[in-house]
Amino acid sequence: MALITSRQNPEVKLYTSLLKKKYRDKMGLIPLEGVRLIREALSCGIEFTSVLYSEELLKGLKGRELLQSISIGNPGVKTVYIAKGLLRETADTENPQGILAVVKKPDYNLSQISETEKPLVMVISGLQDPGNLGSMIRTASAACVSGVIVSRGTVDIFNPKTLRGTMGAIFHLPVIVIKDAMSIINYLRHCNIKIVVTDLEAEANCFQGDLTGPTAVVFGSEAFGVSDEFKVEADLRLKIPLLGAAESLNVSVSAGIIIYEAVRQRHFSSF
Repeated sequence: MALITSRQNPEVKLYTSLLKKKYRDKMGLIPLEGVRLIREALSCGIEFTSVLYSEELLKGLKGRELLQSISIGNPGVKTVYIAKGLLRETADTENPQGILAVVKKPDYNLSQISETEKPLVMVISGLQDPGNLGSMIRTASAACVSGVIVSRGTVDIFNPKTLRGTMGAIFHLPVIVIKDAMSIINYLRHCNIKIVVTDLEAEANCFQGDLTGPTAVVFGSEAFGVSDEFKVEADLRLKIPLLGAAESLNVSVSAGIIIYEAVRQRHFSSF
């Protein structure tokens, strides 16, 4: 296969364009970077449309096997062998691993969240940091959360930094964007799912609230917390007790504490 060195190559230009949200939305495609993230997408049956790879990927057996597996699983995929320097210029990180891919956006729906007997849902509203969002989705997957619902004002779930932060977890559970907060609230009410919000002013702490039934835990923005719509409709408000001098915790840390308290109550309450 001929070595591509030009930025004008159609697949190189496509990948570069997908680093911007407006093109991801327009085309229904997302850019993936790195062996781990791409391997996870492949294992979850995500459809690949093109792959860009350099000599770096071919140096190791695992890299060659990954490329072969993508081709076998996606007969129509376009594989483009590009110069190492061009791949570095095209990638979103400073030290890419020799492979980039374009895949179709996963298609999830709300019914997947309510299928479980006692759903545990993570709702994210107004979060701005893509790294935090990625970490929270990764935590949700690790805790076997039923799904993640993202409200308006939150960074794009397919932001490249978010995708890398999930470490591929975003392909293992439904992550659904519903811009209107009241639509989310109405859905949760319809499914008889209790709405729990995190609130520094709450009287009860996260170790006192009952999280064993169908529950949605709402996490807000780093600067302003949970929006008023969710606070007004909340069935329960919980805080994380802060025993030291810190006034607050990073939102992704808070999510990990509360979600895993729900896991403890549901699966390990006898300990």
